[in-house]
Amino acid sequence: ERRSVTISLLDETGAPAITWKVKNAFPVKLQASDLKADASEVAIETLEIAHEGLTIENN
Repeated sequence: ERRSVTISLLDETGAPAITWKVKNAFPVKLQASDLKADASEVAIETLEIAHEGLTIENN
């Protein structure tokens, strides 16, 4: 199901630093790093989306 979404990068105070507004977006790929119980590595997830339009706002 396609949806319009808003993605915001927040600064250290929690205020939006930059905002991406994506029109009719849908996920095409989800990737996660392997988790190791005996390691202290950071887990990284990547979400790739397709869309029909993108607007960038500097806040």
